Amino acid sequence: MNKKMNKMNETFRYKNISIVFFCLIIFTGCSIKDTTKNVSDEEILRDRVMTYWNYKINQDFDKSYVYEHPLYRKQVNMVNYIRGFNPEVVKWTAAKVEDIKMDGPSAKVGLKITVKVRLPSIKSGEDDSWVKEEWQKVDNVWYHVPAILREDGKRM
Repeated sequence: MNKKMNKMNETFRYKNISIVFFCLIIFTGCSIKDTTKNVSDEEILRDRVMTYWNYKINQDFDKSYVYEHPLYRKQVNMVNYIRGFNPEVVKWTAAKVEDIKMDGPSAKVGLKITVKVRLPSIKSGEDDSWVKEEWQKVDNVWYHVPAILREDGKRM
């Protein structure tokens, strides 16, 4: 009888431990989800814009390509995308998000971009320029919308 009682106690103990671990896993998952929810869509977009521009500044164009809108990537392959850059003449050296205007799954992002230009025919130097970019959310992910995909087809 004592052996049977010990076995029941042991089984009961294992079940309780299993329940505790299960609850810990569930509660941990919920707290991670809540933490993710606390990050605003604007913060997510801001991070994505800066990551995109840091890739361009570092001339990691194969990595910045992934941030381009999926429709653009269907039209322009990575090789042609990379060929479109000439870092010997124009090189981005810094980027800073100045403002973001969200409109549902679309956003206008104002940036201050520092550009270094090296042309033999003109004085070379570094200058700041302000640009407005369009970003669009597709399948819950923000993508840069190149001018070729914009309705007006013009740079903003």
